[in-house]
Amino acid sequence: MSSRKITILQVQEPTRSISSLTRISEEELPHYRNSLPQGFREEVDCDEDTVLFLHTNFSPLSFETVREPLLLPKNEMIPVVAIDPQGKILMQAFGNEKSQTLTIETGYAHYFSRSRNQLWKKGDTSGHTQKILRILTPSDRSFLVYQVEQEVAACHEGYYSCFFRERTPNGEWKPLPVPRNFLPEKS
Repeated sequence: MSSRKITILQVQEPTRSISSLTRISEEELPHYRNSLPQGFREEVDCDEDTVLFLHTNFSPLSFETVREPLLLPKNEMIPVVAIDPQGKILMQAFGNEKSQTLTIETGYAHYFSRSRNQLWKKGDTSGHTQKILRILTPSDRSFLVYQVEQEVAACHEGYYSCFFRERTPNGEWKPLPVPRNFLPEKS
């Protein structure tokens, strides 16, 4: 059995406002889907580790502006969702206190790569940077939202957003109208 955790975002349609963020094990996903209101839509990111569930019944969260790093327990990560100025969800990653500090100090999005165990500035090698417009958090301070000006593409597969496909109720992939701004080089 996989012990991989995935990030679930409930998103209110048609505003595409975030209603909640939770982390569950991959094995819990079918049960989670069954608990959702009928007629939800499901968008999945390029790495299949973040899922947006969209429905009109979800209530948007209220957010407050963040001006200093959120204090985290030692070695803990906080989920970070990047959105563009229109509120389109671009990607989800993780941050720690150092990445938050660098984001605030430089004005560009920094994250912590759990797989590489290191800090990274979005776009440092590709040039596809994320200039910070605002940093937000819900009242429970359980995650961050970076509102950014995205250069070229957020997704390493060349799409403007990592959420470029929808999983249909029968499990098939349906492409979404997300611009593909470059084709990645094959290594």
